[in-house]
Amino acid sequence: MTTREFTTHSAEETIVLGRSLAGALAPPKLVVLRGELGAGKTTLVKGIAEGFHAASAENVTSPTFTLVHEYRGPEVSLFHIDLYRVDTQRELETLGLDDLLDDKSVLLIEWGEKFLRFQQERDVEIILERLAENDRQIRVIG
Repeated sequence: MTTREFTTHSAEETIVLGRSLAGALAPPKLVVLRGELGAGKTTLVKGIAEGFHAASAENVTSPTFTLVHEYRGPEVSLFHIDLYRVDTQRELETLGLDDLLDDKSVLLIEWGEKFLRFQQERDVEIILERLAENDRQIRVIG
């Protein structure tokens, strides 16, 4: 596994980085996004969605309450999943995430580290760390 590190200094730079990462996330992929609240996970997903032509940045929002947002591009179905409020294996199973996995899908899972399964099955892990108000260190492992 390789690790690439990036530092961004604004939400706009994080979105641009997300756009450039889309090329390295060709489906099928299971991606775990790690970082504290406010680290920029959804901001990065905005850029990834744009990179796949699945949604514009302003149409990508955090799935904290809906748990799963789907964005369909011409060649990729992007699923942005937030497990922050999911605490048990039973709750996880009710989401039907296995049904989302196919040759054209990319699953971007926030808080996936809460479940051992995603630590084992992930293709890529992206760790976002807040360095300052607008500065983020982003490590891509995979």
